[in-house]
This record gives sequence, C-alpha cells and structure tokens, in this order.
Amino acid sequence: MMEIDQPNYRFCPFCGSALVTRMEEDRERRYCAKCDWTYYPRVAASVSAIICDDRHVLLVKRRRNPFKGTWMFPSGFVDLGEHPDEALSREIKEETGLALQRSHLLGVFQSEDDPREYGHFVFFYTVAVSRGAIQTDPSENEDIRWFAIEAVNESVEIAWKLHKHFMEELRSGRLASLVPKDTWMQ
Repeated sequence: MMEIDQPNYRFCPFCGSALVTRMEEDRERRYCAKCDWTYYPRVAASVSAIICDDRHVLLVKRRRNPFKGTWMFPSGFVDLGEHPDEALSREIKEETGLALQRSHLLGVFQSEDDPREYGHFVFFYTVAVSRGAIQTDPSENEDIRWFAIEAVNESVEIAWKLHKHFMEELRSGRLASLVPKDTWMQ
C-alpha cells in the first residue's frame, strides 16, 4: 500500500463546523461532531488507451503540467458517476477524434508519479478504433502522432512511469502476446 498523506480538510462541507479526529476502523478519521459527517479519503481513477496500427502506436503530446511537452497514450480521468469503459470511449474521442470499436483491459495499476492525484488507479486498455483522420483536443495536447513502435526510444520523452512501462512492453513484443488480436487495428 502506498503511503499517501490525505488532504487536511479543516471544516465540514455541510455545516461549516470545525472537523475533529476520531478512531474509526482502526484509522484516524476527520469528522464533524455537529452533523456526524466523516471524511473518507478515496482514490481517483483514470483510463489509458494503447492504440496500435500494425507496428505503429498513437501518442499525444501534453500541453499542460504535469509532464508538459512529453508524449503519452491517450488518457484521462474517470468522471464522477462514469464507468471506466465509458471514460475510455470518451477520452479516445476527445484526444484522438476516433471512435472506440473494441477494448481489452490489461489491468488496473496504481500511479506513483501524478502530483494531482497520488496513488490513483489507472485502467490500461489496448483498443481498436475506427479508421479516420486523427485530431486531438488542442486545449489538452500540443500534438498527436503515429510513431513506429521501434522508433519510440530515448529521443521521444514519455510521461508517467506506467506509460514508459507499457511502451517498453510494446517495443519488446511482450504486450502483443497478452492481447486478443481483435483489439489491435488491422
């Protein structure tokens, strides 16, 4: 389990009273003694799409921090009330202009290097998308490009430890053996 400091909220979001601490479930929890509301820290979630076409991979270049100016798989946070599969489809459309056809969940991993949401869960998928012109959201990304998988090396700076890991798995060929063939574009 990652050791993460929780936000130090000081006031109840419902009545404005000062929060105090108590032991609950063998953990110290912040709560409101006036309305008995307890703050339960929780984890955020994001999705990442590995989109390949033969021996090419689709990457986007970040416009914002963290990791501004680096490349990554199309990704984004899961919105409140949204299922990760829905977020995957939405993020692919927003970041590439393409429509999701099929997906294969590789697994759920914990991000160690995102200062916005330390420890959030990342759902990594391989996906097949509709063919078409690629277009990224210019408010989020500087560029979008197909790269020859073997050409993605130290000269292409990849953001996030997990993205680097999956890029290495892709380059080595190990990833292809784990993925159903119908989730790669033909």
